[in-house]
Amino acid sequence: MTRFALLSLLLVLAACATPLERCVTQATRELRTVEGLIAETEANIARGYAIEEERVPYSYFTWCARGDVDEDGSGLVWCRQTDFRLREKPVAIDMQAERRKLADLEEKRRDLAAAAAAEIRRCRAAYPAN
Repeated sequence: MTRFALLSLLLVLAACATPLERCVTQATRELRTVEGLIAETEANIARGYAIEEERVPYSYFTWCARGDVDEDGSGLVWCRQTDFRLREKPVAIDMQAERRKLADLEEKRRDLAAAAAAEIRRCRAAYPAN
């Protein structure tokens, strides 16, 4: 699923969330981000390389509208369009640097988990369940 689609889905679901759910979501946002980075770093270490997405252009032909109308009255012409697609590309990593990054992220996760737990308690006090 693309990041845009995932973000759109989260926004739609957030609109349906209760005040308590929105509060908890807000309280754990950074923690979830760090956990995602930890998972990505662990996968990089396990593989021995990282994966980056790069935009690659490609061309295709389609019908395009012209300003004037041609002989058949359609105003359409055959034209070339350029678009982009994402391609995964393996990238070399410094394993020691990745391990240091993982240790730093795990420490950050511990700090954020404690802060999120306190914030969740405040959320539950402010928005008691019915």
